[in-house]
Amino acid sequence: MADESQLSIDTGDSGSFTLRRSLRKLCRLERELHLQHFHVRRRQIQLARSWMDYDQDLTLLQTWYKLDKNTIPAVYRLLTVRLAHITLTTSVGMGIVRKLGRKAWRSSCVKLWNVLWRSGPEAIGEEATCHLLKTGLVKSQSPNVYVLVLDWEVEQGLGGKQPPEEYSHCYKRIITDLLYNLKNEYAPQFIDLHKGRSEINQTLHQAQQRFIRNIHLKLRHTNIHETNVSWGRKGLSAKHNRSHQFYVERLCSHVQRTLTASLNKLMQVRQAKGSFDMQRKEVSRLRVEEEIHRHVRFGKTLAQGYAFRQDFLMEMKHALEASASSQNALLLLGEPGSGKSTILAKLAQLIPSWIPGNAKVLMCFVGLTSDSRNVRLLLQTLCLQLANIYNLKTEMSESLSELSSELCSLLGLVTEDRPLTLLLDGLDNLSEEHEADLSWLSDALLPNVFTVLSASTQSKCARILQSQIKVTVLSLPALNREDVTSGLVSRLASDFRQLTENQWNLLFQSCLSCPSPLYLNLVYAETRKWSSFTPKESLNTPMDPNKLFVSILVSLEREHGPCLVRRTALLVSLSCSGVTEEELLVLLGRDDHVTREMAALHHQTIPVSEYSPVPYAFVARLLHGLKGYVKEGESDGTWVLRWTHAEFTHVALQRYAPTGDSVKAVHADFADYFNGNVPNSQVFQPLAWMRKEKGRRCYEFNLRRLHCLPYHYIHSEQIIPLLTQCLFNYEFLLHKLWGLSIFHVEEDLKAAIIPEKELLDVKVLGQVLCLSHSVLLNDPCQLASQLLGRLERIISQDKPVALGDPRQYTFLHDLMAQCKSSSLPVLVPSYTCLFPPGGLVHTLLSGHMSAVTALAHGRHCIISCSCDGMLNLWLLDEQTRPVRSLPRARGPAVDWASDSLTLCLDDSVLVLQMGHCLQVREVDSGKVLYMEKDSLDVPVVTTACDGRLLVVFYDGSHLVKVFDLVASCSLLRCVNLTLDFEPVHKDQSILVSRHSFKDYVLLAYRDGGEAAIFNAKSGVVSVTLKAQHPAASIQAVEISSQYLLLFCSYPYKRHGEIIHIELFSTASFQYLRSILGCSQDYVSQVTIAGGGSHIVAFCPTPHSTTTEIVIWNLETEDHKHMARFPGLLAHGVCSDLRYCVGFCPGERCLRMWNLASRINDQTLTYNVHKVHSDGTSEIVTMQRYPRYVVCQSTRPGTVRIWNVARTRFKGRPVQVEHGLFSSSDIALVRDLKVYILSDHGAANFTDTPTSVYQTLLVYDLLKKSYVKKQSGLFIVPCPRQDYRLLDGEILLGLSETRDHLILWDLDSGYIKGRIKTSYKETLLSSMDRDSQIMSSKEKTGLVMPWDRRTETQTAKRRRQDREVKREKDEQQRLDREKFNSIDQYLLSGDEQVVICSYFAHHLNVFSVVSEEHLHTLEDRWSHLSLRTAAITHSGGYLVVSNYSEAQHAPYLTVWDTQQGKVRKRLKNEPGICCIAISDDACRVVFALQDSTS
Repeated sequence: MADESQLSIDTGDSGSFTLRRSLRKLCRLERELHLQHFHVRRRQIQLARSWMDYDQDLTLLQTWYKLDKNTIPAVYRLLTVRLAHITLTTSVGMGIVRKLGRKAWRSSCVKLWNVLWRSGPEAIGEEATCHLLKTGLVKSQSPNVYVLVLDWEVEQGLGGKQPPEEYSHCYKRIITDLLYNLKNEYAPQFIDLHKGRSEINQTLHQAQQRFIRNIHLKLRHTNIHETNVSWGRKGLSAKHNRSHQFYVERLCSHVQRTLTASLNKLMQVRQAKGSFDMQRKEVSRLRVEEEIHRHVRFGKTLAQGYAFRQDFLMEMKHALEASASSQNALLLLGEPGSGKSTILAKLAQLIPSWIPGNAKVLMCFVGLTSDSRNVRLLLQTLCLQLANIYNLKTEMSESLSELSSELCSLLGLVTEDRPLTLLLDGLDNLSEEHEADLSWLSDALLPNVFTVLSASTQSKCARILQSQIKVTVLSLPALNREDVTSGLVSRLASDFRQLTENQWNLLFQSCLSCPSPLYLNLVYAETRKWSSFTPKESLNTPMDPNKLFVSILVSLEREHGPCLVRRTALLVSLSCSGVTEEELLVLLGRDDHVTREMAALHHQTIPVSEYSPVPYAFVARLLHGLKGYVKEGESDGTWVLRWTHAEFTHVALQRYAPTGDSVKAVHADFADYFNGNVPNSQVFQPLAWMRKEKGRRCYEFNLRRLHCLPYHYIHSEQIIPLLTQCLFNYEFLLHKLWGLSIFHVEEDLKAAIIPEKELLDVKVLGQVLCLSHSVLLNDPCQLASQLLGRLERIISQDKPVALGDPRQYTFLHDLMAQCKSSSLPVLVPSYTCLFPPGGLVHTLLSGHMSAVTALAHGRHCIISCSCDGMLNLWLLDEQTRPVRSLPRARGPAVDWASDSLTLCLDDSVLVLQMGHCLQVREVDSGKVLYMEKDSLDVPVVTTACDGRLLVVFYDGSHLVKVFDLVASCSLLRCVNLTLDFEPVHKDQSILVSRHSFKDYVLLAYRDGGEAAIFNAKSGVVSVTLKAQHPAASIQAVEISSQYLLLFCSYPYKRHGEIIHIELFSTASFQYLRSILGCSQDYVSQVTIAGGGSHIVAFCPTPHSTTTEIVIWNLETEDHKHMARFPGLLAHGVCSDLRYCVGFCPGERCLRMWNLASRINDQTLTYNVHKVHSDGTSEIVTMQRYPRYVVCQSTRPGTVRIWNVARTRFKGRPVQVEHGLFSSSDIALVRDLKVYILSDHGAANFTDTPTSVYQTLLVYDLLKKSYVKKQSGLFIVPCPRQDYRLLDGEILLGLSETRDHLILWDLDSGYIKGRIKTSYKETLLSSMDRDSQIMSSKEKTGLVMPWDRRTETQTAKRRRQDREVKREKDEQQRLDREKFNSIDQYLLSGDEQVVICSYFAHHLNVFSVVSEEHLHTLEDRWSHLSLRTAAITHSGGYLVVSNYSEAQHAPYLTVWDTQQGKVRKRLKNEPGICCIAISDDACRVVFALQDSTS
């Protein structure tokens, strides 16, 4: 802004530019006139001076300047105020010292300027003097100096290489009536007046006008914006004058438009074209390419400064040559700061000359950027570099598993003539995402690939690398004397410096005591502050880089304040990949200690707002003091401050945050800042900024908030805010999916999982994102549709059962509500229309660089083929990456993108079919054994004789060829089939079984009704199999070891079809039975799994674009729908239920399902047309017939007999009886006889009507008839489990009041006896005093010794009375429990002893023979129950699980029922669910809930 009264200018870049010739002449003329005036003035002053004046000038110069001989050439340095006025710091405080020092400098500054102005031309010349005074003394009171300084700033600002009109604008304000208002009190603010007079200071005014003319000469008039304003109230005030307010608003608007136009011109962003997924992939690719360039530039910078350890480089060269044969990775270990990164950077330059061939180098410095610390993004960078090296046009994957496999596949392309070197530096700097997984490195050790890694010696990463990967360890040696000397000398020479002898000795000895490059660089940077006159006591060089850093922090604390330094160090150390300057300023202002310190030291008062930033000048000074320790890097699209070395983080945390709580507090401050919802806050942290460009909205996402907010919530352990503000906040999820990717959200979900407490909401949300993975990658705006379409029904059904009960899902309800009020217009489904979570989830198997086209399974492996002809071999184990890539075809044959693959001859021969072509090759060598091109019909391949014979049918003809693979694929048979039925030929009409039995292959024609068994050896059709109904339409055929399977489609209901699996015997070829499917089975292909016990079918549905995996059990005929997923499966294989593998068209990954994990899940059963098998309610063993067991069904009246001793157990009962009894009857089984208590009603022969069983029916299972019926019984009804049949047809049950046991004689129908308790004598505890869990002292309550000493006799008597009363009440309560009703009872195996429980603290032992009460097992501190108990066969011992109320601990107790005593106790055994005991009670076996042991 240029004003006619007061001038100021906003300068642009500092530089130089060439003025037009006329302007240059004017400037030179003005400078010459000024120099002449300067020379005349100086001569006049010199004539009036005496020798005393010169002596004073010399004294002043010697006071403030001192000769520094450490620079070459030597220079006079201006001393600091503290050194120039030493007396200021001796007896006064720091605040007064600053004031006095500031005052002394102001007075001396003018004197120094005058001395230099007078004496400078004779010493250094007039031009140099003018230059010195222009740049040195801005604060001078002389008007001439002021003008000179402004002229200098204009020359610097408008002197760039580009024309100044490109970057400079001048705003000139003219107050038209200013001269008429010079008497106004506000006039001095707008024009230079004499002090106390309303007259213009012509000297300053002329200097101002000269300054304005200079601007007009150097800047085009189009960039000078003039505005006329008039004088108003209080001069020029927008607050008091409406016209002035309009002027200010117009001025600000013009400045904003000008700056916006200039910035848009400089920041032209090339918008990616295409759909959102294409735009996102393009942006991701550009980001990765920029990441690669940063690492390359950083490596070149490090390599240029390499000057140490030349001998160690030769050692690394020899180790690298040796690794070519051993395929070991080189692991470079060294202490932090030992120069590992520089060694690898230099190695990257030398390797192309060391390794023969066109060697390529991939280099990555982990920790250089925020993306390089993430394993997933690191692999993405490596894969893109490899793809660029080999000119592969492939899409980048983003998941960790896919990238690991793709890296392995890309490294498999490395050849001997183009070797590759992979340099990874600082692997111990990997962040916690994916737990810093390094397993992918083991697959990178391939031929022609040289891998060099580096890590710190004592790091966890180094131990993992040495234990999991084949490495050759090289330890980085320390610097020797020659390295230290050369390093210091070269640095001094480049800086044109030298040191005194004492300083050199001190520096050299310090470097020898800690011979590391980091320490050498740091301590040398400190010596730059040394001058030749620096006192010796000020030369402090700690002998350790960490201590040196601490000393720097201490000195900065003295200069800037300890609170400011502490807070700054913590913010830099605990930030997420660095802290921006804005974050630093605001978070410093949040700390109360910092604000109080600034108010005390600098008299700076921070505003009251909670997030008011501190002045930038203080932070800038502090950061300047940390120069060399703090660097600027890129993160999340902005520039951040981070430590130059990771070791500084540990030092800062150890000094300023020794406890975990202090660390969490800083993370909490970061989280609050990024959350931005604090009241009275000036922090604006939106999720995205929106701008309109060419009529459309463009979003710039706030990546700092999207990345940092979850990070700091997790590290501050604020789980609830993490869930509510991030993971279950719809807008946050939407913007993170949109601005980053779904993989970043999945990383946050994984980090939020608490191992001790798994949150169901997080699990369900993770499953939903997994199901919606492909959709959200292409269009994240469908997040609301995906969430509501999958969870609406689940959330609507999540209602509390009773008032006050919690809901099953805590956070999903709010998330669903937010989805319905999205900030973006979205289509929201009104009901659940997508797959809900909870089904069987697939695992992605990555390893192909293009779409998969074919898949084949053998006995031990799986082979897949992709569009580029690559064949990958996978082992059937936990491996999620291909084991290896098969060699390319040898000879004139080419690699095909096969349509189908077949493995033969024990997985040693591979058959490829593509269209009308056929190729047979060896798996290991790639040698082509047979090739057939352009046949008239499409070949359909299968095998016979355990893979030794290759059988080729031709779709559309009757031709069949049989090849002997053992004899190098020689043609064995070539025949034309002769069938009993006439096939209908069409596309894909022939159906062939993938498996074979002996020499037999099963074939049929699609939609036909017959199948044929082809003998591959003889070349003839052996048998023809016909479907069981003329309406059958065969859809698939298969062979197992026992069955020939025809999958027939039959008409079902209206316009529907149903699958029948018709089973034929492989021995007799006769029809056996049929298994029904359901109307939802659209069978495309089938396979045999589980060793022939199960059939797996893949059922794609085109109209819904979904696929279901269904399964049949050939023995039990269970039909289950195991998995359903979006997409149409092109091909699938499943030889093992644990590894069901398939792929969808266009996908580069295979999908794998573990069907065995849910094979026994009955909720998946879908056979609605089959009579469901009944469950078993009770299994009874037969004493006289131990080969058989009798099972009572859950269906009333059904009994099954099983022969469990049969050699080949077929899973079928030997006898089934139905309708023996009704649901109101009681059925008891003993020795293959069923005793049925029937005729449940009221007894008529009693005074009070009583409900009884009055009839007994006995059914003999051997004779299959009723053998006895007896009426007139009086058997009290009980639950069925309360009845026991004893030897001699004695029935044991409970009385109607459940207070005693009754024995009924079933022969006579009368009561034989009653077993009751006997409490005639005083009940004594059946346990010894020593076996009691609680001692007598513990029973009486806690009385401290000092209470007893001060206790009076009266108080003691009252206490004893209370204890006696308490014991009496407790005993009475236990006695009352003796009359409780029976809860349940246990009967010994020999039926001699019965034990009853009573919901009490005791158990009763009875003798069945004598009908006597034997013992009472009592534990007054435990509630005894028989629900988890066991008794020996003779009834002599009882083991029971109980909980001690006194010890608050669970016990497992063994009782001696004959003695009524405890035999053994086992303490602290919680969660026991079942118990067993040996006959001699020496061993007890028990199981725990939720445990496999």
